[in-house]
Amino acid sequence: MTLEIIRFANFNNRTLGRASYNDLSWWTIERPWLDNAFSVSCIPVGEYTMVRVNSPRFGPDTWEVADVPGRTHILIHTANYAHDVEGCIGFGRGVFAHLDGVTNSANAVAEFYRITSGIKTMPLVIREGALMVDDTR
Repeated sequence: MTLEIIRFANFNNRTLGRASYNDLSWWTIERPWLDNAFSVSCIPVGEYTMVRVNSPRFGPDTWEVADVPGRTHILIHTANYAHDVEGCIGFGRGVFAHLDGVTNSANAVAEFYRITSGIKTMPLVIREGALMVDDTR
């Protein structure tokens, strides 16, 4: 399975998206696009491979986005606001009013890590786009 992130809101201090994997989804928070600058920018739109690493801060089996040109240590971890990440990707259960950040990040990250336990590598696709709403209900 592939993790897909659709970035739908770009602000001068944050980027919000929606991550989908295996019929589950989460909201994402990243830094804004600042020309892929190390630790202060979200990564470029594209296709990547995620691998498990032993992070001194987040522990063993932390997901890292690999092979981003000019970048390293891009992790998926708990973060509610863009200032909580340094070029990484935070997951949340919802979004705050005014799209300031994501909610319940610890629960969202724990769920993603639980359902991907035992997996060592995974494709990641990041793209820009609009979110589709199911209005058939």
